[in-house]
Amino acid sequence: MRVSKERVKAQLVVVGMIGLMFVALSSALPVGAAPTVSEHVVSTAGPTGTPAVTSVACISVGNCVVAGYGSGDQAFVRAERSGHWSRAINPIKNLGKVIGSSLYTLSCFRDGCLIFGEFTPSKGSQTIAHFTVSYSGGTWHKAKLAALPLGSAKGFDESGISCEDSRDCVVVGRLPYSDNSVSVSDFVSAPAVLTMTNGVWRSPTLIGAKTAGLPPSSFSDLSCPSWGNCVAVGIGKVDGHFRSIEATETNGAWSPVTSPFPKGWDVLSVSCPTTVHCTVGGSINSASRGEAFVSSEQSGLWLHAVQVGTAWTVKTGYSGSSANLLFCASATTCVVAGMVDGPRATMNGKFSVSSVAWVANETGGRWNAGAMIGYRAGKINEGQVDDLSCPSATSCVAVGQSGIKNSKMFQIGRADNFVATVTP
Repeated sequence: MRVSKERVKAQLVVVGMIGLMFVALSSALPVGAAPTVSEHVVSTAGPTGTPAVTSVACISVGNCVVAGYGSGDQAFVRAERSGHWSRAINPIKNLGKVIGSSLYTLSCFRDGCLIFGEFTPSKGSQTIAHFTVSYSGGTWHKAKLAALPLGSAKGFDESGISCEDSRDCVVVGRLPYSDNSVSVSDFVSAPAVLTMTNGVWRSPTLIGAKTAGLPPSSFSDLSCPSWGNCVAVGIGKVDGHFRSIEATETNGAWSPVTSPFPKGWDVLSVSCPTTVHCTVGGSINSASRGEAFVSSEQSGLWLHAVQVGTAWTVKTGYSGSSANLLFCASATTCVVAGMVDGPRATMNGKFSVSSVAWVANETGGRWNAGAMIGYRAGKINEGQVDDLSCPSATSCVAVGQSGIKNSKMFQIGRADNFVATVTP
């Protein structure tokens, strides 16, 4: 299948990589109907060929933007106004000819949106350059180079962004460093936070130690209930072992990275409707498979894991699932989007496990079984969900890619981007 850049969220689900032990899950009994999903394929007519949609954010219901990159490694954006989508455009033409560009993180606020992107400044370059593109009043504004004081780092690999407005943003991800002595990986990496204040980018803040090898040490997601108060989650090395990590910002000051989660948790996503209520999602691993889960913080502790996406435990089988994306309007009202390897299927006598995307929602503290996205019954599917945005408690938008395998095993005959409107 046509797959986007190896985003940090996808990299973190590596069963057995971290030596995780099994942690029992509590099954929340489904209540009410599954979320309603209205799905449509995104037009493949883009500025440089078939685009890969990687991110979505919404100002309000019916007013969203999507971003990604085309088959020629060229960034593209599309905007929705009052329910109608514009054509895809290249937002960085004013920067001149670049080798490759991509957009992975964007944030919308009350009156606009801002996208943080990256590009390779020249062929064979070992560094990554960055830019921003803002959107307001139905207009995409000229891209601006983001002069980041990176020191010896080779760039900033972004995985999450939250903006108060077009001049004040916080981005989380990792800083990669060259280290020719490392045989497992070309880079040493460290979880880091990048902040723009009044239009000026500050030096990235390392939160956690530099580590070598796989999986890469990085923040995978960010949630900011108010400006200057955020929570970042990801993976890093704590006490000599790779573990799920957390860092919190309070009134503009970031805490040191900690590992407050039980062993066995791969934490991929976080959503904090208030400064005292947060929920995380991810995968709990056993020796055989991963189970998608969410957990709400109680008195500063993460103790109670609830299995989500349970509709597929009664299907024909699957090898694992994860809760990749999360939005919570309140402490007991959330929407989660994830992926599942399955249902199982065969082709030409060979066994295949297809991956499909799903969404589920919580109402009053109870989760339903969820609904599939990008799945076509009776076919061997290959799909992924890349981003989720909820402009209200009753309306969400998920984007991703889906395809159907052709007669040749492990090859995709057709792949499409999808935009799914989800009504919890």
